[in-house]
Parts: sequence; structure tokens; C-alpha cells
Amino acid sequence: MKKHFKSSNMKTTIAFLFLSLFIACNENPKKAQISKPDTVQVLSKQVETNTMKSGDYSTLLVDYTCDLGIAEVAKVFNVPESELRISDNVRKNACSFDLNGYSENEIRGSTQISWGPVQTSKAQNKKEIKGFLERKEEGVSIMGMDIQLADTGDCYLAYLPVKGRLVIYNENYDKAFIMNYGTKNSYQRTPEKHEELRLKMADLANYLLKKHRK
Repeated sequence: MKKHFKSSNMKTTIAFLFLSLFIACNENPKKAQISKPDTVQVLSKQVETNTMKSGDYSTLLVDYTCDLGIAEVAKVFNVPESELRISDNVRKNACSFDLNGYSENEIRGSTQISWGPVQTSKAQNKKEIKGFLERKEEGVSIMGMDIQLADTGDCYLAYLPVKGRLVIYNENYDKAFIMNYGTKNSYQRTPEKHEELRLKMADLANYLLKKHRK
């Protein structure tokens, strides 16, 4: 009887071991299959957050044709139409106007303001945006340079006041949009007038973005 009991007990133990091994072998592949999609999903989310989603700005950043007249610019700038005239010297795919009231230079007279797209690259735009944002976060200001998110929330406005320039950057396009309003020294502007004109150009940049966004 004792031998029969030992033999039966040993068979039960061996059967239990085989059953444990069988369950373990079946569970491991399932764990591996579940972990891989989870990892891919997390990486996908990281990639998406690194790329800013954007509206369609093809008519502004790709095939821009000057679509603003004196009345429209005067309204955005909040100045009388009599203070503006279309410039004689206009480059292709750009707007150019002469604006009175922001130059003390008698020789140069009115200020020439202009805007239009220029060739860059998506990588270059992303690099410029990153540089501006890093300097801003660190509290580093180089000659008044600054950056802010446009009103549309998918482009950046970069300010270079020493050069009298504002740049619209969008990392989804191979072009940037340059807006010039001249240097303070060349037009002999007061700091207050220079800042006032910078803000008007920022208003115009946001106006153009809203107008062309699809």
C-alpha cells in the first residue's frame, strides 16, 4: 500500500510540473506580444508632440501674391490712407509700401515696409524656432531679439528689431515669411517710434496668417 501511495504521489507531482511548464510557455509569448504595441504607441505619441500641427498656409508661404491694398494696410496699421502709397520698387511675390510718420531722415523720407516669402527649409525653420525659444527660456536677449506664438497658434513670430525685421516661421514649410520695416538708425527713428512700428508689423503678420489659413 505504501509503495502504491508513493508511486501515485510521484505521478501527481510530475503531472503538476508539466502543467506548470505548459502554462508558463503559453503565458510568456502573450506578454511579449502585448509589450511591443505599447512601446510603439508611446513612441508614436512622442513623435506627434514634437511636430507642431499646422493649418494650410500655401497661399502665404508657398505661392504668395500681394493681396493687400492701401485701404487694408491702413486699417490694420490704424493710420490714415494718406500716410501710405505703393512703392515703386517691388520684388516678385512680395508687397511693398511707403509709410509716412516713422522716419526723421529727410533724405530717405518715408519708411519702406515690405513682406513676402523666402526660401529656407523645414529643418532650418525648426532650428531657428528652437534657438529663439531656448534663449527666451534662459532669459538671454541678444539685441532685443524675441519670439512669440502667433495668434493662430501654429506659427511663430520672431523679432529682430536691430535689423527692423519680423519673421514668420512654420516648421511644416520650406519657406519663411520676411517682413521688413527698416532699421532705427537708417530712418533716424526714436526708440518709441521703432517699437510702435514693430507692433504694427506684428499686427499685420497675425492678420495675414488669419487671412490665409485654411
